[in-house]
Amino acid sequence: MDWFRRGKRYERAQAAAAAARAAEWGGGPEGEALADLHIFRDEVLALTALPPDVEILLSDLAVGWEDVTPERPALTVLPMMESRGLVALPRGGDGLRRITFPGRLHALISSHRTPEEIRAGHRRVLARAVTLPPEGGHWWQLPVAETYLWHHLPWHIAAHDRAAAGRLVQNPRWLAAKVRVCGVAALRADLAMFDTPEIDAARRAVDRVAHRLERRACPDPVLRAGLLLDALAGEAVLRAGADHLRQELREEAPGRVATDLTSALVGVLPSPSYVKDVALAADGSWLVTASGHKASRIHDVADRSVRHVLGPTEGIHEVCAITPDGSRVITGDYDAARWWDAATGQHLRSVDGWTTQLALDPGGAWVATDTSPRPAVIDSTTYAIRRLGKKSDPRTSISAMACSPDGRTVAVSDLNGRIRLWDPVSGKLRAELPTSPGAVYRLAFAPDGSWLATATPDGVRILGLPGGRERLHIPGSHRFAVGDGGRWLAVPGDTVRIHRTDTGELLGEFTPDRRGRDHHVRTSPDGRYLATWHLGSASILVWDARRLVR
Repeated sequence: MDWFRRGKRYERAQAAAAAARAAEWGGGPEGEALADLHIFRDEVLALTALPPDVEILLSDLAVGWEDVTPERPALTVLPMMESRGLVALPRGGDGLRRITFPGRLHALISSHRTPEEIRAGHRRVLARAVTLPPEGGHWWQLPVAETYLWHHLPWHIAAHDRAAAGRLVQNPRWLAAKVRVCGVAALRADLAMFDTPEIDAARRAVDRVAHRLERRACPDPVLRAGLLLDALAGEAVLRAGADHLRQELREEAPGRVATDLTSALVGVLPSPSYVKDVALAADGSWLVTASGHKASRIHDVADRSVRHVLGPTEGIHEVCAITPDGSRVITGDYDAARWWDAATGQHLRSVDGWTTQLALDPGGAWVATDTSPRPAVIDSTTYAIRRLGKKSDPRTSISAMACSPDGRTVAVSDLNGRIRLWDPVSGKLRAELPTSPGAVYRLAFAPDGSWLATATPDGVRILGLPGGRERLHIPGSHRFAVGDGGRWLAVPGDTVRIHRTDTGELLGEFTPDRRGRDHHVRTSPDGRYLATWHLGSASILVWDARRLVR
């Protein structure tokens, strides 16, 4: 019986301790749930650095709190808090989780920390943030992929130094950058935090043009900033700063990569963690991602939402494309090529067979794929399959495909470095170009058909057509995208370098996302818009190519 009595005493002691812990948190169901997390008390208390009553993507939060201790480990306690009914972590149509940290819970947790402890938490977030702008730079030069900081930096600064946060929020440079990156709602949230004559003036200016600053009303980030600066210049206390910034923007050097990347940013989209391919619509308003989650997604660039999820299917989606008229999306996986309605997300048709490469006829009549045993051309109306070459041709591992601007030639490369030009109608071989030094991983024709760009392990080459004579070689990457009507190539690596296609001259380089060491790039059909991302990235960045390279 002694062991039984000892067990009962232990249970009573545990219950008393739990009740005491719950009472410490104010009692009730909320207090009991927090008491149940007593071994994670430090992590729970670290959440006082989290903005309350604001929806935040967990992927954005994880980036903003990266390498911040103990705040970063605190994010691991959120699922435990969700299981106890303290917070909700709903998953949106994009498959990504969000949190809106309840203000009442935030106040309760904050009551258990001293003001200095709370400020220390914000300082740790800021300690990482100050390393992000260029050396000697300013907050409005934050990397555009730092979505969390772009939205919530003033909140953290205000907790540490409210006067400094007020000076930032009223600065025309911050205001112009913020409306480009985040939009007018986030701008208003900043201004609502303070009450000074300058910020009152900024609020009046924003209110006058707010309807014109919405992303849907004005998708061009530079025009949005221009509208805002015009409105700010109408307020006497802000006129000098707004006029000075407008003059600087007019004096950007032509023919080079923009120094202020926010001027070229169209949108920052949250994405699945493993993006295999991206296809941009011609007008840059939406895009498709093929991910390692056996599905593709149609994203709206303006409001960062997912319009439709295409799938799931049996295989991992390797490649995606948008038909020239924008009405359908094509995805490829190891099982089939699949057609989807772009407006509704409905599955329309599948053509069985390995599909990891797609090349679309600019006229929309057909799609070329690497479907085994030989590359095929699939009719866009009847879905009939026509093989390229002869039955006796040996099987090859196709590594890249591209269609010429006139739709009369399909370029097909393999892992042995061979590049062949085929007639998509007859299926006959037109020409074979000189063998490349290694596998060819990407192909693209010039908009006028005068050259073919190739990517191999030792760099990017531009081959003159029809003979395939090498015009120039750009070392350092086995990927590229053709931008702005064929005027330049975006060549990714640790950074994204921009090279002229006629001379190979480096026009500049930029770092879309500092966490990436292996960026990927895709452009819209005419090269007007550029998408950048890297494997494992939480964001896809969409750029206006003509703003990016002036």
